[in-house]
Amino acid sequence: MENIVLNNGLSCPVVGIGTFMLAPADAQNSVREALKMGYRLIDTANAYVNERAVGRGMRESGVAREEIFLSTKLWPSEYENPNAVDQTLARLGVEYVDLLYIHQPAGNWLAGYRQLEKAYRDGKAKAIGISNFEGKYIAELETKWEIVPQFIQVEAHPYFPQEDITADPMVFTLNNTTVDLTHGDPNNSNGSYATLQIGQYFEYTVNTETSGEYVLHFSCGTINDATKM
Repeated sequence: MENIVLNNGLSCPVVGIGTFMLAPADAQNSVREALKMGYRLIDTANAYVNERAVGRGMRESGVAREEIFLSTKLWPSEYENPNAVDQTLARLGVEYVDLLYIHQPAGNWLAGYRQLEKAYRDGKAKAIGISNFEGKYIAELETKWEIVPQFIQVEAHPYFPQEDITADPMVFTLNNTTVDLTHGDPNNSNGSYATLQIGQYFEYTVNTETSGEYVLHFSCGTINDATKM
């Protein structure tokens, strides 16, 4: 399995299974069998209402926890809940997640991002990221983050190709930061994130003075990160 190295040195698989729109029983079975087949990246979210099932599938697979890259997302209703991270871990049945996102720039999303930063410092999230953030939201976060995110997750598929990203990744420079674009190949019929997401990798280099050089990886649904050079 091919991996990429994030800006904090963490290794992340470039192929994984997503669990959006999977009922708990299906999520449990899919995660268990995917791990047995050799997949090591599992993506879920509070809003998918299947985190407990994902955790069960992980345990049933027989694959050691440290071999699995597990990502999940806090929903906006949880951004101001001081127990949101611990409750998420409890549902999954794990002591940490490898990647923790805020799901979208809604509500008090900055409070949500502060939760990610705290989880990262406390060792409850090994990497942090933002999902569905674009344009002005990324620009605003750039002025307020205390910890640079490792991931930016974006939706892209045949019904929503996001050509401004895939054709011109430099649109998403942060502080004139180096940008890498990782985008997926989803083909599910509902036109949203695919269950299986495969990444392609593109690299661009720009100098930055304000926050050092970072490589930002983007994905359709699963894979992306910011790698400090």
